Amino acid sequence: MLALASLALLVTVCHAEEVTLLAGGAVKSALEAAVKPWAAETGNAVKPQYAPAGEMLKRIAAGERPDILVIPSENLERLAREGAIEAATRRDLAVVSIGVGVKKGEPVPDISTPEKLKASLLAAPSLTYMDPTRGTSGKHFDEVVLPRLGIRDAVRAKATLGEGGYIAEKVAHGEVALVVHSMTEMAPVEGIAIAGPLPADLQKNTVYSGVVTHGAKHPQAAASLLEALASPRGREAFSSRGYGVP
Repeated sequence: MLALASLALLVTVCHAEEVTLLAGGAVKSALEAAVKPWAAETGNAVKPQYAPAGEMLKRIAAGERPDILVIPSENLERLAREGAIEAATRRDLAVVSIGVGVKKGEPVPDISTPEKLKASLLAAPSLTYMDPTRGTSGKHFDEVVLPRLGIRDAVRAKATLGEGGYIAEKVAHGEVALVVHSMTEMAPVEGIAIAGPLPADLQKNTVYSGVVTHGAKHPQAAASLLEALASPRGREAFSSRGYGVP
């Protein structure tokens, strides 16, 4: 009986797969929680990596093929056209909004209207936002928000561009006074007070979608994981951490 049990365990281990996943940092906090039940139930492992959207696109263009890609949905048409993804496997997982944060304990700026946001940005002695060539939030802030407010040059002159990860840590550490970033990437950073989301007419609500790549090493396991992430239990992992659910 013991020998049979050992053999069964060996077979299970031999058939376990490691699903590779490349995702935007904006979904990191919920994604890591959401994959755990699936991994425990299937015996498979999940190996995640996180990068800004611009970097993910470069890596895919260079031929990298994680089993699953979780990326802003606006990029999917291009990736499908290039033959990099299996478009039919797409599952919309979460909605991420952009907000403003300051160091906890400092006065929280009023950004409730475009005019008040403009005044707050001009009053800040320094700030950080994602390099617009690398991240979705930075691209929108630099190319849409600042030009509409008419303060692009003034803000750029005092900005430190982020390269990825939790750039709000610069504010928490006192390196800069203000951060404009995905709210879900500010929330996990200790020492940050979130002033709120950008005003509605300047906001960008980004849908993050998961998709199996063309040439994935473990396409069936990847598709199974995507279904789990899009299930009610998977969506709860996102909604309970402040993400919008598509």
